[in-house]
Amino acid sequence: MPIATPQADQPTSSLTAKEVSYDTVDGKWVTYRAGGKPGRRAIRQPGEPGWVDTFDRIPIIDFANVDHPDIEVRKRLAQELADAAENCGFWYAANTPVSKEFAEQTFAALEEFFALPLGEKRKCSWVLTPGCRGYESFEEVAENEGNKSDSTLRESFVMGDDLTDPVQWQGAVPEGVKTQNIWPAALPRYKQALDDYYSKLLPFARSILHLFALALGLDETALDNVHKFPMCALRALHYPPQEPDESSPGFLAHADFSSFTMVLQGEKYGSGLEVLNLNGHWVPAPAIAGTTFTCNVGDYLQHLSDGRFKSTVHRVVNRSGLERYSLPFFYSPDPSAVLKPVVDPSKGRQTEVTEFEDAPIGEMFVRRLLAGVEIFIPDRLAAIDTDVECIHTWPPSHNDDCLEVDAFVKDVNTSLALSS
Repeated sequence: MPIATPQADQPTSSLTAKEVSYDTVDGKWVTYRAGGKPGRRAIRQPGEPGWVDTFDRIPIIDFANVDHPDIEVRKRLAQELADAAENCGFWYAANTPVSKEFAEQTFAALEEFFALPLGEKRKCSWVLTPGCRGYESFEEVAENEGNKSDSTLRESFVMGDDLTDPVQWQGAVPEGVKTQNIWPAALPRYKQALDDYYSKLLPFARSILHLFALALGLDETALDNVHKFPMCALRALHYPPQEPDESSPGFLAHADFSSFTMVLQGEKYGSGLEVLNLNGHWVPAPAIAGTTFTCNVGDYLQHLSDGRFKSTVHRVVNRSGLERYSLPFFYSPDPSAVLKPVVDPSKGRQTEVTEFEDAPIGEMFVRRLLAGVEIFIPDRLAAIDTDVECIHTWPPSHNDDCLEVDAFVKDVNTSLALSS
């Protein structure tokens, strides 16, 4: 039975893109970013006005039959997935194509990369690529998110779809396509490890997309038309330990701009992921035994489902006392896709028109990546000891009216579109 919906969350004009607190305000509100905008949710206790029946744990779904030859078996799995996506927006995916040994090898490569000297990691900085791929330091995360550098709580490395990489694409590379990924020359096995992992998850993600189509009462390939050449990204994350009473998040409270996300947390690294329920309470989503993924609906799938599947707010606070590593894989539609929701004719449309229907999502995707970024890239490039030539000129400010931003977004979006 669908869970009741509480009073609507409040969009908050007083909260900026670089909000000081994404946690609680006066003990009454949780603040976050979702749909590219700041908002807040009231913290409600049992018996208080607005309290609703909502999730207090993350459901576990067995995906052993994700590619079962009998479509009726797949439909039953699709219904189980739909229940989780409607009522929680999160689920654990057990019995996946990733073995324990394979996961351990991948995490070993992550540990090795993040242990490199900062100078080596910065040679594959994200400022050197057209799609913001590569390494982002603790300092850069703090600056980009408006935190003080001494409270920075993660570093990351991003790779994703790249037609210039023969591992991903063996055909002719269209003219004008730029290399999307950048790799550490000092650690060649790192690329191999992430390439192998990416290649393993891509077909699994496609199978999950088919389940969502079945859950919407469609042919299982019905959503393929906007996921022909999906924007995919793998983000390797490293979080240092936090004190038990430390409230600063390793990842600010947010909802994902993806169709869906699959996170391998790494059982030995403790926990830290938390999910916001409808009463404003943080529900732990710890790593569980085996190579079980923690998965969630993103903004694009919420829109395609006409609001039926929920893009749920979440954050990371690493109070485990351990170094934490995780591997989110983001699966998103084509950059050229203009998204229209799937509407039940008997009910009519349930949601309002959004920006996803006005223009190809590739441009909005890039603008969201750049939201709140204020670092001056030429200064950052000057500090990087690398022979790699910067492929674009970064603008010194990032507002929607800035022509330099528009030019940069156009350059990145053109590269994305050519890749499709």
